[in-house]
Amino acid sequence: MPDVQPARSTATVLTTADGVRLAARWWEPASTNGGAVVLVHGFAAHKDQPAVEELARWLAAAGHAVLTYDSRGHGESDGLCTLGELERLDVAAAVEAGVDRADRVVVVGTSMGGVAVLNHMAAAAAVGDTAGARGAVVVATPAHWQIPRTWRGAASVMITQTGAGRAVAARRFRTRLAVRPARGDPPVERIRAVVRPVAVVHGLDDRFLSPAAATALFTAAREPRRLDLVPGMGHGFCGAALGPVETAVAWVMRTALAGTI
Repeated sequence: MPDVQPARSTATVLTTADGVRLAARWWEPASTNGGAVVLVHGFAAHKDQPAVEELARWLAAAGHAVLTYDSRGHGESDGLCTLGELERLDVAAAVEAGVDRADRVVVVGTSMGGVAVLNHMAAAAAVGDTAGARGAVVVATPAHWQIPRTWRGAASVMITQTGAGRAVAARRFRTRLAVRPARGDPPVERIRAVVRPVAVVHGLDDRFLSPAAATALFTAAREPRRLDLVPGMGHGFCGAALGPVETAVAWVMRTALAGTI
């Protein structure tokens, strides 16, 4: 467990390949281990959300330079949210910034952010990109395009698929949604194409998304892969996820180096 101290942060701006401006922030470690971590938040979250900042400070205390940003359509960034599809371009821009800063980059995404991470990693593999992220950690990420049969699932449908819901998202959550964004292959198919280490982290007390999603992603992933089902952990970035995410990031970095990836 790192000794979590106040970390110095610096605001910056990223620009995606399709010209979207993203508000971002670097969290600087007191002493570096040579690695950088890109944190990708979930739907209706943002870089300044307490849970995102807490994880950024935690990882910075472990020696990583940490980059957080508002995904398109969220917070202070431009563009419209496409629920993980075009957000792969946001991840790509953040990874590029990470590569300029450190010799090893790991991307960590949760929920919608996890979908974006897998989309990015699959796209990078398809073009033979060897200069990007060394691997990924996906936290509380869906495997299939299935809405959970819970009140939270019903609420997510209302917010993302109705005009009234999109108005609520814009007003209350500072999240501006595209109307009926296109969806490609589900995450369980995207992860099959990823050729770098992937760690899957999921809470056994996640009331929004069943841990079965994590098992499906892990089963579909290529080796090297890792699965961590965490007792007492709920959905996404939260206090119970701090240690498991740090452990998963360290595993990705070690595994990538061992395989000279």
